[in-house]
Amino acid sequence: MQWWFTGEVTWYAPRPIALALVPALAISIFVSMIILSLNGRTRPGQAGLILPALIGIGITVLVIQLLHFWLIEKTLHRNSR
Repeated sequence: MQWWFTGEVTWYAPRPIALALVPALAISIFVSMIILSLNGRTRPGQAGLILPALIGIGITVLVIQLLHFWLIEKTLHRNSR
């Protein structure tokens, strides 16, 4: 969904597409990060930062998905009144 500054929904995607968007993006991000980490050269002393970076990205993606669900729930409750 997209919201205007007033909180009004201006556009929404079909439900299956909307719910699958963030996991599909997360999978593509993780696959590209894993490929880059396996094939790229790291600078000296930075090889140990790959796993923490992947964990940080995973937490960020999870928070974005939870925000997405919260916004959907907020909109559905507002429209059901």
